[in-house]
Amino acid sequence: MKRPHPRHARRGRGPIAKRWIYWKRRYAHPTRRDWVLLGCLLGAVAAAGCSFVDFRFGAVVLAAVPAGLAVFRAMPPPWNEVWTNRSKAVDITTCLLFAVLLVALAFLVPPSR
Repeated sequence: MKRPHPRHARRGRGPIAKRWIYWKRRYAHPTRRDWVLLGCLLGAVAAAGCSFVDFRFGAVVLAAVPAGLAVFRAMPPPWNEVWTNRSKAVDITTCLLFAVLLVALAFLVPPSR
């Protein structure tokens, strides 16, 4: 009787194949939360690129990210459901306060020579 090769001895899919199937199913239809995270990451990368032009310009672009989140949170119900079990007013106030503080800090820092 011929013995099977050891790689044929296991049954079912291996751990890498199972993980691939999980990720493929998970990200086949991204949720709104995934798009918001992607937008935040792209905003941070854009701000990093703009900071090479001017520090203050990069800070303003970076402040646009939480300001955009505040606007996104203030939208009507199908769009603002990214956040759950939190106060809408607190989220909007926190994001806008953070954006204003970023811009204020950028203009308070003296330019280096």
